[in-house]
Amino acid sequence: MSKNIIKPFELLLEYEKRSVTHALGSTNEESELGDWSGIGFKIGEIYLVSQVDEVNEVVILPELVRIPGIDSWVLGLVNIRSNLIPAIDLRAYLTNEPSKLTKHSRMLVINQPGGQAGLVVDEVFGQRHFKQSESHDVEGDDDSRVYKYCDKFFSHDDVSWMVFEMGQLVQDSNFQNASIK
Repeated sequence: MSKNIIKPFELLLEYEKRSVTHALGSTNEESELGDWSGIGFKIGEIYLVSQVDEVNEVVILPELVRIPGIDSWVLGLVNIRSNLIPAIDLRAYLTNEPSKLTKHSRMLVINQPGGQAGLVVDEVFGQRHFKQSESHDVEGDDDSRVYKYCDKFFSHDDVSWMVFEMGQLVQDSNFQNASIK
């Protein structure tokens, strides 16, 4: 019976070869998937997608600490890895209708001036890929606050994915000032 002796350096060279082969193959996969990627999520019946780099992470909603004297769309503070961040009910902020927290509810952790914020959404669908050529401009004068942060959308499988601009949201003075008026 012969023993195969594994030489560490040869093993590392084999891993490198596999890695390079995989990396070269992924560029073809990306072009098949599309040239625009985002994190898909839902509030109410509205499907939204934000650029991948605008969302730091997606977490299950941790325990909340309520804050008195603040708008109802701020659910409270949550502890994410020893950082206290505000948890915002995105549906309540945008539509004045509070979210119903379920087992599907998630929190999108985003950057904002002075730290981070957690946007509570009804459901997260993970990464979505679209072709830039399939984007459409949002038209109409719908007075819903949702459309204030959406300039375009992608239509895919009979679903309109509104492109939600997190940067516009966090720079909005109404979002930055959550005290009861």
